[in-house]
Amino acid sequence: MTPPHPPRTPVVAVAMLAAALGATPSGATITQVHYVMGTYLRVVVDDDVSHDAVQACFERARALDRTYSRFDPTSELARLNASGGGPASAEFRWGLARALALTHDTARTFDVTVGALTALWRLPEPPTAAAVAAARRTLGGAVVDGDRVVLAPGTRLDFDGFAKGIAVDACVAALRGAGVTRALVSFGESSLYGLGAPRDAEGWMLDVRGPEPDVSRAQLVLRDAAAAVSATRSARGRAHIVDPRSGRAVTADAVGVVVATSAADAEAYAKAVLVDEERGLAAVETHPDVRAARFTRDRVVAGPAMRASRLLRTLAQPRSLAPDEDGLR
Repeated sequence: MTPPHPPRTPVVAVAMLAAALGATPSGATITQVHYVMGTYLRVVVDDDVSHDAVQACFERARALDRTYSRFDPTSELARLNASGGGPASAEFRWGLARALALTHDTARTFDVTVGALTALWRLPEPPTAAAVAAARRTLGGAVVDGDRVVLAPGTRLDFDGFAKGIAVDACVAALRGAGVTRALVSFGESSLYGLGAPRDAEGWMLDVRGPEPDVSRAQLVLRDAAAAVSATRSARGRAHIVDPRSGRAVTADAVGVVVATSAADAEAYAKAVLVDEERGLAAVETHPDVRAARFTRDRVVAGPAMRASRLLRTLAQPRSLAPDEDGLR
């Protein structure tokens, strides 16, 4: 979600090796990067299509930002949180219903009703035990009732992270609708989709940053699949992921990687891998077409389904990455 003061870096819309207008010549690549939802949405198209084919993707992402942003006081999320619910768009109701289903599927290691807790952990000082206990009592207080959303007193929704997955799925649908068959969608390197494969390649190959953000520990290959890469790094300062079961911030240096058919689903499952260190991998991989791995500073543990898929390839020697390097190989 777009914060109130985005960085001054201008929006980039670059067509690499392509003509300025019309369809791209055979073998050309289009790359466009726009700032939306508080980070950069990067789309690489390796297809003979018009440059306009990517515009619907960015339009959908901006529309979803207006739906789910916690920074924009006029967003639908802000209105519903402030009023304790009310009439909601079909888009919002669908997103909430999906998030509530994933809350059940992840045994509450992911929970969209965690807003009161995450608000506490975003404050300059850690919250008191009493404040955490009070916020925990608001969990689970959301219902979709017809064309309305009903929130229990004190319950606040938080779509951070998850909404990026919704946007990636919507972007891929828009690309397909425009006739694109080969593309990579990367939302801040954390929510991704590989549509088809680049010419003469088995899939879209990307570096995966480990707990050390300037180091690649593995490479991930995506072809007609989504992925989420979620990290908790103590060096960042305040944690941004909270364990809904305990109400405590997750501060261990770790990275969760999940491959699934949907980027939104992958986002939720990646949180589960991080939050439940002991059982997260096994629990996530019980779901069809979901593969998961967890990185710590000294090892990479991949679940059986991830190992069998051979989509994640651990590097024998870690590779240095610049902070602004996109990791696309």
